[in-house]
Amino acid sequence: MLIVYSNLMVARAVIGDSPSIYNNGPGGVSYFFTIMMYRNSPIAIMNFDELHQYSPWIHVLFIISPDKPISIDDARKVLEWVSNGGEVVVMDETNSTEALLKLLGVNKSVFAGYIAMGICKVDDHAMPILFDVFKTFPEPGKAKPICWTRNSVVAFEKKIGKGSVIVIGDSSLVINYIVMDTRYGALDTYLIKRLVGNKEILIYEGNRAYRIMYSIKGVTTINAIMAMISGFPGVFFEHQGLLKIISLMILWMIITGFVSMYLFSFPRAPYPKLKKPARSEALITRKEIQRGLKDWGVETSKKK
Repeated sequence: MLIVYSNLMVARAVIGDSPSIYNNGPGGVSYFFTIMMYRNSPIAIMNFDELHQYSPWIHVLFIISPDKPISIDDARKVLEWVSNGGEVVVMDETNSTEALLKLLGVNKSVFAGYIAMGICKVDDHAMPILFDVFKTFPEPGKAKPICWTRNSVVAFEKKIGKGSVIVIGDSSLVINYIVMDTRYGALDTYLIKRLVGNKEILIYEGNRAYRIMYSIKGVTTINAIMAMISGFPGVFFEHQGLLKIISLMILWMIITGFVSMYLFSFPRAPYPKLKKPARSEALITRKEIQRGLKDWGVETSKKK
């Protein structure tokens, strides 16, 4: 992401290996939502105040393990949108969405740092699902359980007004590593596709940890080039005419573009196209998952 001020250029990039659509790494979710673009037109939102712009009847909102906890005020905004007919899918094995869970009446979750095969039941259709590094909900209250593993509830659905909230204690169902590199990716993503149906997709990308890079020197260089070139038309106008001015303007745009690319690169597209995996693995090892969590930089609690 690139922001330009009057004399300063700021580049923002996601820190770590978070489940973000802006992350192409193993823990990112860019690949799955690229696939979903064909039918569901995913849109990223950075603030829950934006929800009022989207009809709750035709959209489903994804909240996938934010890096920073969402506030109780934001949780209320989400449930207000849901009560008007919206659907929200929360996928989180961390404590980032605890405020929302408390409003749903769920006050306890237990972290499970292992891999397990589970079963999910949606519309009376049962399917096997791979869970890894997830959390369970021993007391889901009045919510309806929809996924289980080792006799523990991993996901549930809670009706709120005219809509519903589906909470899954695992964000890895749609991460790039699972979707691209294991034979279980098709099973996990099939569950999410059933939950989405034909609705449009909203993805919450706020509360992420970003790396901000400032560069005054680069902008000064660009401005110097622009000033130098902008002085040329006065020299050539008298002798060469309008053709020279047009040529110099084109040259100015080309040079400025290449300098910008060299210094900062272009911002990453929200839904980049990824190459097909070079290898296929049956399972993610526990060691790789733990390393992924460390790279993400988000702590999880064993008991909440």
